[in-house]
Amino acid sequence: MDKYFEPINKLYLSQPFAERGDEYNLKKSFQIAETYALAENAIVSLGDSIRNCSYCFFGGLADVLGLSDGERCPTIPSLYEEFIFNRANQDDLMLRHAHELAYIHLTKKKTPEERRSYILSDNLRMLDKDGVWRAIRHRMFSLEGTSDGCYWLNMCVYTLSHDNQDKPKIANTRTGECRILTTEDYVNILSSREIAVLRLIDDGLQSKEIADSLFISVNTVHRHRQNILQKLKVGNAIEACRVAKAMGLIP
Repeated sequence: MDKYFEPINKLYLSQPFAERGDEYNLKKSFQIAETYALAENAIVSLGDSIRNCSYCFFGGLADVLGLSDGERCPTIPSLYEEFIFNRANQDDLMLRHAHELAYIHLTKKKTPEERRSYILSDNLRMLDKDGVWRAIRHRMFSLEGTSDGCYWLNMCVYTLSHDNQDKPKIANTRTGECRILTTEDYVNILSSREIAVLRLIDDGLQSKEIADSLFISVNTVHRHRQNILQKLKVGNAIEACRVAKAMGLIP
């Protein structure tokens, strides 16, 4: 799994599930995923956070990317697809991480029924079977949640993109509202003090120097560091700085 997605993966898996999910809704989601794969020549991954697996459906894009028979497994033991990560541009994956954080931040307080109306849409560059970079459109849907409000089934749809300038956005299919993702969608993820600490980390300052610069204790700096890693779902300060730059939170 790509390093940027390991913390988000843990977030989904650590939810306090009080149920196993309804079998009828699972089968209905299978039908939806299969329909997208057939109708749009898409690769569709339906991530099951309760069972820590993904159900995969393969349309014509799988041939364009040159997926082997071994990669076309109907079920994989992960919420994220190695056959996507192995072909995707790494900078684009980092941006997709930032976009998914914005999606979670926007939808986490909404009910599962309300979440169904929100779609994350962005682009990835991926290598095709001939080693040529192709623009791939990625869309993420929260198809099903549990009665206690947890994310259960998230569907990712990958298709060939016909517009390389398509901007990352979150759309509400019920109201027609569409938010082009900008720094404003990320700024509330971190507090102003956490952003200040992260900027000084990016400048190369150590914790003691940051504490002196901001007139706070070293323990407070350490607490801010941990909060930053937790909120940005990354493993270390270097990754935090890269994600924050992608979000526009630091220069």
